[in-house]
Amino acid sequence: MHPSNRTGVRFVLTNPSDPSRLDEFTDWYDTYSAAITVPGYLANDVHFENPGASGEPNSPRYATIYDIVSPDPATAWPDTEHSPAYPRHLFADPRAKLVSPTLRASYALVGSQRPPGQRGPLTGIHVILSNGGDDTERQHQEAQILQARLFYSAARFRIIEGSPEPAEWLEVFETDDPDPLHAYARATGHTPSESQIQPQLSQSFRLTDARENNGA
Repeated sequence: MHPSNRTGVRFVLTNPSDPSRLDEFTDWYDTYSAAITVPGYLANDVHFENPGASGEPNSPRYATIYDIVSPDPATAWPDTEHSPAYPRHLFADPRAKLVSPTLRASYALVGSQRPPGQRGPLTGIHVILSNGGDDTERQHQEAQILQARLFYSAARFRIIEGSPEPAEWLEVFETDDPDPLHAYARATGHTPSESQIQPQLSQSFRLTDARENNGA
């Protein structure tokens, strides 16, 4: 999903403000999402959905991940917003009001794990937003989850900036499982151990499209 020069991610969680106008929501958001990769600081506008989500802030329906490819990940979003190519004109479209973000944040890559072996195409992700604990504890827990062989990679990110009140840590597990919305539950079907990590959100999403803008 991500280029080898990824230094972080721009992570966005959204809900449609009017679920009856989902096609309009998708059309506008896809156009905006693709446009913000044009300046070249973000890449791969990859979209995910959990159709069973409630749409509340703690159960968002949509997640979008953009890989940050700037050498300094902290500059990627400010440089994107201030670029002449930033699609400000799209906010004049009434459909823009259909997009209700619950989280918009930039995270720097801390580490990743990818066990050896063949994998199929990406089908979904599981994301964990959390506070407390440290990188070592997260790395250990990720390795345990990957042992179930339902996810083929795990990546850890530390907050740069975002709103409203983003969690300190973001973890993203990628899967090629045919049932991505239930892969995490199957991979962690045991009693959790004592942990200093305080989850803020732990949710699975399935891939909604396979478009990747690798030229950004």
